[in-house]
Amino acid sequence: MRQSTSHFASKAGTLLLLFFTIAGVKAQGGPERGGGFPGMMGSTATTTPKPSDIKQYSATDFLSLIRQTDIRSSFYDSDMTATINMVMVSPDRGTQTRKQVIYRRDKDNAFLMMTVEPESRKGQGLLLVDQNMWRYDPTSRKYTHTDLKETYENSTVRNADFKRFQRAMDYSVSTVDSGTLGKYPVWIAELKANNDEVPFPYIKIWLEKDRQIVLKQEEYSLSKKLLRTTYYTNYVQIGKSYVPTVQISQDGLIPEKRSQMTYTNISTKAIPNDVFTKNYLERMSQ
Repeated sequence: MRQSTSHFASKAGTLLLLFFTIAGVKAQGGPERGGGFPGMMGSTATTTPKPSDIKQYSATDFLSLIRQTDIRSSFYDSDMTATINMVMVSPDRGTQTRKQVIYRRDKDNAFLMMTVEPESRKGQGLLLVDQNMWRYDPTSRKYTHTDLKETYENSTVRNADFKRFQRAMDYSVSTVDSGTLGKYPVWIAELKANNDEVPFPYIKIWLEKDRQIVLKQEEYSLSKKLLRTTYYTNYVQIGKSYVPTVQISQDGLIPEKRSQMTYTNISTKAIPNDVFTKNYLERMSQ
């Protein structure tokens, strides 16, 4: 489905503003309540402990649950191609939009993303391969080495947001509590990074108990200052995966600064190996 950039900016900007004026967070279009997640990497939701008393839930139990959410939101049994419509709002730069095509191979932790709109940004790209991330500028035809921590286009989005989730690999669980988020009963957990490659040293997540999906994540600095809040407001099933197709992030220091990423046209068809190369990005950006 194609639409003009100006129309997309107006519509998406309105959706962003509407989201931040309503109370609570809604997860829409996700797996049915109580139905579990059958067929996921030889495991199901029913194999994960679900005690009613929070005191029975150890940090190890909860890390196992987080690992399951990582697996369910990724594509380990197939490749993934999608279109990303992005809206970035900030007080100093106004509203900007981007339309990108992304290719992911989660089993290799690789992806390539290329901008297709607006015309002035067409051909710009990000490439993650062999644990190295590169930013490509088609005007200069040069690559710049970057990393997962870097912000994307001076927005609230980080490079890490485009790759598969691996919270269970990058973090350890500090505390677990029980509560609600809007109408949803949730587990609330504080996590501490176990490496310095992630964008945020501390995160706090709200994980819905019934469907076992992450609805909200707060991200903190080393001094425990809130840097960003991310909402996962829509989930859909693609093959065996349940993925968040709408992600909204708000700056913790500048509340008026926020971004929305919406995934559409998701495909699990096999991707040729040469897509995850510099040569492919250069060729397609011409």
